[in-house]
Amino acid sequence: MPLGHKLVLFALALLALLSSQWGVSIARERGLLMEEAQERAAVLVRNMAELAREPIASGRLGSLDSQIRSFLGERDVSYARILDQRSRVLAASEDRLVGWSISGPPDAEGFLRWTDSGLVARAPIRIPGQGDGYAELGMDRGPLDAKIRRSLGILARFLAAELALFLAFMVLLYRQLFEPVRALVARLGQARPEAGYEPIDLPRRAAPEIARIARAVDELRMRAAEYQAELVAEERLATIGRMAADLAHEIRNPLEAISGAVEALAGAVPQDNEFTRVIREEVRNLNEYLSGVLEFARKGGGRPEPSDLADLAREASALAAPRAREADVRFDLRLASCPCVVSRSAVKRAVLNLLLNAVEASGPGQPVEATTEREGDVVVLRVRDRGSGVATSDRTRLFEPYFTTKPGGTGLGLVLARQAVEEHGGTLTLEPADGDRGALAVLRLPAREE
Repeated sequence: MPLGHKLVLFALALLALLSSQWGVSIARERGLLMEEAQERAAVLVRNMAELAREPIASGRLGSLDSQIRSFLGERDVSYARILDQRSRVLAASEDRLVGWSISGPPDAEGFLRWTDSGLVARAPIRIPGQGDGYAELGMDRGPLDAKIRRSLGILARFLAAELALFLAFMVLLYRQLFEPVRALVARLGQARPEAGYEPIDLPRRAAPEIARIARAVDELRMRAAEYQAELVAEERLATIGRMAADLAHEIRNPLEAISGAVEALAGAVPQDNEFTRVIREEVRNLNEYLSGVLEFARKGGGRPEPSDLADLAREASALAAPRAREADVRFDLRLASCPCVVSRSAVKRAVLNLLLNAVEASGPGQPVEATTEREGDVVVLRVRDRGSGVATSDRTRLFEPYFTTKPGGTGLGLVLARQAVEEHGGTLTLEPADGDRGALAVLRLPAREE
């Protein structure tokens, strides 16, 4: 059964319970007040009978009037009478009834009887040798009904407060729990893997607990999306790597044959022959390209060993210096010692790739800045150029195989660099540089424990 249906059943059961409580409370309160009135009437009429016995026995009936008047001063008493054994009125609060007989002899033990106007209480007056009389007292019902109404009003206010609190609780429960949960379930039901990650949008009045659950679900979905993207990327890279290795192998053999044939023809044509020079240059370019393809397909770059990221950056800058001089670009190195444990050749190639990319992006006379520093448990290398920068749409795609913004690029340099860094537990990102121009490559690796 859905939770909403259970809530409705709970609300109906609680309302039925409150209604039953209301009925029982009314009956109980009414019964208690009537019992209280009956007990008081019984006590008063017995006292009146006891006080009247001596004046009747001695024949001093005149003193009964003062007794009658004293009982009329009691709260809720409407009338009082003293009657003999023949039901003749000896004394009464109503003077017109004195001497008259009232029909209906009383019970020997007295009685209490409710009428439309109030409560009638009688008690016997036993006088040895003269027969029994009785005392009769009437209690007004109006004050009792007023007291019952006041009690019922108090109970009604309590019931109304309980209902108001219950309704407020139900509204609060619906708005802070059921409505956000319904939105959460609907949002998760609409989520599609191909649509990418989108945060869950809950109503603003959602309870903090539901909001925390939504944030936890968001984090899980985001991690799942990142993990899925990593799996897809790994599978894509593995497939491309296998294809690249096969393709490079199939191309390299004919390429070596072409290179050998050109060398064999070199003696038959002049040394400065334009066609021979073009063939040699293009064969060399193809060999370089195939070397990059094979390096992409091959993971690993040697056994990790204690190194210093600053030393690797100096060595890479020395290798990139000839290309920098050709482009009239200078290196601005600010390298602090950053111990790490890496495969020197693999990380050096990654740093060299970053420096060469920065040189190619820079204009004549511009500097390429390279800095290293330690940040907690990682060492960081930052390479910045002053070129035209990288478009936001291309910043993440530059790490896709064969995607390049350079006319003669292979689209494998940054892929190989990131692959080498990630194999060492590090990260490689491209970030916007401070200022109007340029790009910033940030390489992070785990630091070596001293």
